[in-house]
Amino acid sequence: MFVIVTTEFVVVGLLPAMAKDLKLSLAEAGWFVTWFALAAALLGPPLTMLAGRCDPRHVLITAAIVFAAGNLAIAWAPHSSTVVAVRLLQGCALPAIASVAIVAAARLVGAEREGWAVSRVNIGVVAATVLGVPAGAMAADYAGWPTSFVGLALLGLVSAGLVAAWFPRMEIAKQPSMLTEVSLLWRPGFLMHLLLSCVLFAGIFAGYTYIAALLGTVANLDGSTIGWALMGFGLAGAFGNWIAGRVVDRDPLAATAWVAFALAFAMAVAAPVGESLSSLLGLVIGLWGAAHMAAFVITQVRVMRAGREAAAFAMSLNISVCNLGIGLGSTFGGRIADHYGVGAVGYVGAAAATAALLMAVVMKAARSRAPATT
Repeated sequence: MFVIVTTEFVVVGLLPAMAKDLKLSLAEAGWFVTWFALAAALLGPPLTMLAGRCDPRHVLITAAIVFAAGNLAIAWAPHSSTVVAVRLLQGCALPAIASVAIVAAARLVGAEREGWAVSRVNIGVVAATVLGVPAGAMAADYAGWPTSFVGLALLGLVSAGLVAAWFPRMEIAKQPSMLTEVSLLWRPGFLMHLLLSCVLFAGIFAGYTYIAALLGTVANLDGSTIGWALMGFGLAGAFGNWIAGRVVDRDPLAATAWVAFALAFAMAVAAPVGESLSSLLGLVIGLWGAAHMAAFVITQVRVMRAGREAAAFAMSLNISVCNLGIGLGSTFGGRIADHYGVGAVGYVGAAAATAALLMAVVMKAARSRAPATT
């Protein structure tokens, strides 16, 4: 999970350098995030149907090798078309990989500890935020951004070996029929959960995609300091992941509402604090990071429970709509950055997070009135 998620988001810390070297605008470089996300959104669910019928161990080994090969291709042929082609391929595979890993973890611990299991798998996502993305930014500052992809390729090969050696062999779980899986798409309550995930992640990534540029422009931080700031963001995310794993099993919708509130506040105040109250910027980045990472766990558990009869497919649909939100958020954030300055992206993210907060509150109220149909 560390290798796969770092691969998806490392470009967040590399966007300024990649845009400069590839002679692209910041918004055009932002499409490296968008293409990955859109590929995951459109092609992830059908691949998950196939992956769910295979040995989880084999799926994860194959995925690690595919990601390693793609990252090497980007490093050896640093051209915008190569980057786009590889990230389309990697994006297609992401939902299948993540859903297989998460559902396998839930099977290993039992239904009563799903939130705990998801938070443990999510440690890979936390590590990507704490170490992967900041390390990528630092490596780009010292040795050029292709170096980051070489490192990820090597780690991908290492992870393939570790999974082969240590991931437990599991019987292939009995899969629901494809009709049962597809029937989730006919349930209004389940579709509302997917819409909530999409809106929330659009808000998250309208801001997060451009956080390196925001810190450099608004707070005047250099490349190395931005790397350390991103590491602090990730460390706060580790705390958010820990909290989310312990509270989400009680009420995923309520947890979603609190996370959306924290995100809206942090993104709304990031630019003004960076400009005039830089001593408080660390606290804002910490709140932002904690809520950012908590959103991953809470969203996964919430949708997995809403579609329990086809959990892997439900998870892949959630990952797909989250990536659709990532694509929409990063694209719209890039347009806002080009037209109004990068400092404005936080306000866009905050507006979408506020919309997610209102949706979660309405859905929770509807569940209270009609629990049997939610």
